[in-house]
Amino acid sequence: MREALLDGARQLFLARGFASVTIREIARAAGTSTAAIHYHFGDKLGLYRAMLEEAIAPVLEALQRLAAPDQVAQVELTEVVGLYQQMLARNPWVPALIVQEVLAEGGQFRAQFIEHFAGRLAPLVIRIITRGQERGALRADVDPRLAALSAMSLTVFPFLALPVTQRVLGLDIAGTDLETLTTHTRRVLLTGIGAQGAVP
Repeated sequence: MREALLDGARQLFLARGFASVTIREIARAAGTSTAAIHYHFGDKLGLYRAMLEEAIAPVLEALQRLAAPDQVAQVELTEVVGLYQQMLARNPWVPALIVQEVLAEGGQFRAQFIEHFAGRLAPLVIRIITRGQERGALRADVDPRLAALSAMSLTVFPFLALPVTQRVLGLDIAGTDLETLTTHTRRVLLTGIGAQGAVP
C-alpha cells in the first residue's frame, strides 16, 4: 500500500503540481483511504518527503562513504557524477518535481528540501572536492563551493532539459546513452577543475 501511495502521488504531483492535489485524490489513485496516508506519512508534505528520500537515500549513503576519512580513491568526484545521474535516470520524476516545488517561486517544498536533502548532500560533495584538492587530483585554485555547483549543474541539467533534448538532439538517457552522458560529464568537469592528467 505504501508503494501504491508513493506511485500515485508521483503521477499526480507531476501532472498538476503539489498544491492542487488533495490527499483524497492520492488515496483514490492508490485504491485506498486517506487514513493510509496519515498512517504511513503523516500528511501530504510527509508523503512528498518520503518520495524524495526513497530516491536520494542511495546517493546519500554513497556520498557518506566517499567522504569518509579512510576513503583512498583519488578522484571521488567522478563517482559523484555517476551516482547522481544513475539516480536521476531511475527516477525521472525527481527533476521536474524539484523545479515545480523547490525552485519555482512559492515552491511548497523549498524549506524542507534545503533542510533534509540539499543541506545534507552539499557538505559531503564539498568535502569530497576539498580532499581531492588536498591530494592533488583537483585544482587548488578552485573554490570548492563553486566546483560543487558546477558539478551539480552539469550532472542534473541534462535531465531537466530531457523533454526538449529527446526531440531536438535525440537523447534518450537510458542504457548506453546514459553511460555516454556520464563519461562526457566527467570529462568536461575534470577538464575544468581537474589537476593536469586527471581527465579520464
